[in-house]
Amino acid sequence: MGRNAAQIVRYILISAVFPISMTNAVARLQSDPPVLSAEPERLVTGRALRDALEKRHSVTSRGIPLRQVLQRLRMDTGIAIVLDRRIDPSQRVDASTEYLTTRNSISAYAESATASASFGDNLVVIGPPVATSRLRTLTANNRKSILSMRRQLDAELYRSLVKTRDRSWPDLSEPRKLIVEAAHGLGATVDNPEMIPHDLWATVHLPPLTFTDFATLVLNQFNLNFEVTADSTIRIVAGVEFVAIERTHRVPARVKTSVVQRWQKEFPRLAIDWKGSSAVVTATVETHERLRELLRNDDTGSVAAADVKDRLFTMKAAAGTPIGRVITTLRKSGIEIRIKGRTDKELAPLLLQTVEFDLVKSPGAEFFPQIFRSWNVDVTVDAEGVMLKFPTP
Repeated sequence: MGRNAAQIVRYILISAVFPISMTNAVARLQSDPPVLSAEPERLVTGRALRDALEKRHSVTSRGIPLRQVLQRLRMDTGIAIVLDRRIDPSQRVDASTEYLTTRNSISAYAESATASASFGDNLVVIGPPVATSRLRTLTANNRKSILSMRRQLDAELYRSLVKTRDRSWPDLSEPRKLIVEAAHGLGATVDNPEMIPHDLWATVHLPPLTFTDFATLVLNQFNLNFEVTADSTIRIVAGVEFVAIERTHRVPARVKTSVVQRWQKEFPRLAIDWKGSSAVVTATVETHERLRELLRNDDTGSVAAADVKDRLFTMKAAAGTPIGRVITTLRKSGIEIRIKGRTDKELAPLLLQTVEFDLVKSPGAEFFPQIFRSWNVDVTVDAEGVMLKFPTP
């Protein structure tokens, strides 16, 4: 999970399932199981993927199979999410995220499956921490290795290696066969395909990938890697637990002192080779990204929700929905609702009262008074949440 994700993700058990999807503070109440939307025209990558990961929403679920959760996320967001072969897709997850980014919500589901998530520039992978922590760095090293062999390889083979193609696979696919067929598409052969254990994999939807990225994705799930030889063959090799890549960070002299302090505070044991204003660092891709954030004085690891009063809410409650259910759903979405002026005993029958509404892009200051108008309470909406104050009898 991310640096601050453990502090902002709560796992809860509730008596019913209330799927909620919030974008720009948009929520839905449904009594029926969610209907999956149609597959998007394309899966997002690059900048579009980064933007999709930063959109905010809230998710509350109980007892939903992990594969179904990830399928829904893919269809809703266009983000390709791959579940590592070592993670049971049928396990049922219980997770609740507040009004957070898609990135943190995915991390929440990974955490609920005792796994972690790797956020690449083409897709997201959920798997064992040891595998996900090295995936992006391993991919970067493999790309660098292919580039370094450009002059040694047949020109057509090199072009094929760096060309993106549809790499999605159907149900009951054999990973060994996937690699062999992908190599064949390059005009190459695999020296030792028997290194890849037999397995059967479920359907996976992927954006176009290069052979390098695809092979790294598949083989990393077996703790394996690959090499391309000068005679245009692919060789499967044993993987390593930890990988790193060397990169140079240029630090302006005027901010060097403060940048060094921020770096040392977050990475006290990181070895940095200074060459003038350039810092040469060997670390994971994620560490390099964090160093750049600190260089810009960013703190993207912190997540702050927008003030409740400033959000636009869309929410629908069908006829006969108990107002207590509405309150429960809003609370599970990270909205703090405080009630004063009634004891629990006095409040119990009020929670059973039913409501019906369909509000679209309603400002928080108007949204909550509309929901609780039947209670005849004073409704105050502030940055922290909602206060419902009953008049003194």
